[in-house]
Amino acid sequence: MTETSGITVLKLKPSLDLTAIDELLRDLKKARNTAVVIEAGEVTRVSTIALQALLSAWITWKSDGHDFHVGTASPTLLEAANLLGFPPDFLQGEGHNT
Repeated sequence: MTETSGITVLKLKPSLDLTAIDELLRDLKKARNTAVVIEAGEVTRVSTIALQALLSAWITWKSDGHDFHVGTASPTLLEAANLLGFPPDFLQGEGHNT
């Protein structure tokens, strides 16, 4: 996790399974009230709970008026999000108020 000028970049680990949830939630809490860019280009394994946490954060940031988007997403993450019926703009970088 890096923060610059009110923007937090969260680089997700390749395996977003149950063992990665605590760290993901901790990083999201630290990033609250900043714009967030998720870098998920290296994700090769993803759990439903991890995707739910990201979706919940996206909705929360959007309702708070902060930018939250996925800058890069691996094919694995894209496929999992699509299978779960996530909103298309969740992975298109449109998860913010305009």
